[in-house]
Amino acid sequence: MRPASGTDGGKGHLDYQQLLPPGEHTCTAMGAGGSAWRTPTRIKLLVTGFIIGLSILLELVVHFYFGIGIIYTHFFYPILILAAFWYYRKAVYIGLLLTAMHISIEYLVAGSVPEAILVRAGMFVIVAFAAGYLFERLRDERSAFGAYLLGYSEKKEDKTHFAPDRLLPRILGQPGDVEHHIAHLRSRNPDVRYEAAGALGELGDTRAIGPLAELMHDEESGVRWMAADALAKMGAAAVEPLIQNLRHGDVDVRWMAALALGDIGDPRAVLPLIHTLKDEDAYVRSRAALALGKIGALAREILIRQLAEGDDDVRWGAVLALGKIAGAEAIAALINALGDSSSRVRQRAARALGEIGAPAIRPLILAFGESDPATCDLIAEALSDIGKTAVPPLIEALHEENWRIRRCAAEALGRIGDPRSVDPLIEALRDSREEVRETARNALRNI
Repeated sequence: MRPASGTDGGKGHLDYQQLLPPGEHTCTAMGAGGSAWRTPTRIKLLVTGFIIGLSILLELVVHFYFGIGIIYTHFFYPILILAAFWYYRKAVYIGLLLTAMHISIEYLVAGSVPEAILVRAGMFVIVAFAAGYLFERLRDERSAFGAYLLGYSEKKEDKTHFAPDRLLPRILGQPGDVEHHIAHLRSRNPDVRYEAAGALGELGDTRAIGPLAELMHDEESGVRWMAADALAKMGAAAVEPLIQNLRHGDVDVRWMAALALGDIGDPRAVLPLIHTLKDEDAYVRSRAALALGKIGALAREILIRQLAEGDDDVRWGAVLALGKIAGAEAIAALINALGDSSSRVRQRAARALGEIGAPAIRPLILAFGESDPATCDLIAEALSDIGKTAVPPLIEALHEENWRIRRCAAEALGRIGDPRSVDPLIEALRDSREEVRETARNALRNI
């Protein structure tokens, strides 16, 4: 989706030669002075005539001398493609010429023209027109893109001159360029739409919000992404259109809208994003959860409430978001979620606590005291994710009065496998509780 780049004397710049329509300019930009790279008309006519003559020869030899009536017509297609490249839709005249030649020779030699001959002859005209049309579209698209980026005049007499000093403003935009960029959001060229959306995002003019919201339905995923990114830069004014796109039929539009809302961080997006946690697509749900995590403290209270009220998907998204938000309230809610009825919610809560890191260590150790074996395993898993930072507090926990804390601390130390825990675990082999001693033995084996 990005325009090509090149170098000129060690300085990076856009390769403007690649952005211009073929056959309509010379290489005189940047004071370089060059020559036209168009194929001369005389050469085109000579090559065309030679290949047509060769086609007639192939028809006579392959069809009538060797008796092959199908394969030889394949030799006609290269000239049709070449003619389409040079003459665009006018290549249809070459197709008509080959059609007339093919039918005439068949009639003169065989005295009749079978239907198969007519069908194959008709294909010459169709291929010539279709290929010419496509090459013409390609020329127009490249021309539009070059004009957009480089700002060269559309007047024929000015097509050999450029304005490279206007290149950067064309890409990044200036206050007076807003309407110009909005107009280019409707370009047939996806590269132009992409660059226009990026420029509007840099400008931050709210007049572009509506057109950018419509561009999120673009057929090109890269253009949709740039439109969402541009809307995120618009701030609070773009919240409502993005919320509406959370219900769009396209999966990409929904998750892009969710992430953009997270970047903006407006509290109006909290409830719609929580509703999006029920989306049928798992990726959309995860992006909505991450967006809520970016919104942060403004969403924390509602997310904690959803851990008690929401369904499995909502609770899973809530623990993911709370892991990004962190803080004492979020940690307490996540520890409570370790006892959730859904195994994937419990696992996600343990991972979230591990991602929070050091602030979660002490609350996790205290939670050992009231945990059943399954919850103990999850807490130990979270502490092992935190890693060596958790080792000193866990060694201290081997001396806690509550034997459940001592047992789970030994399990967590075994999972982490730090050599500093060897001596404390050997001492734990003399613990008064068999559960602690057995766990310490297993932990030492792991280390």
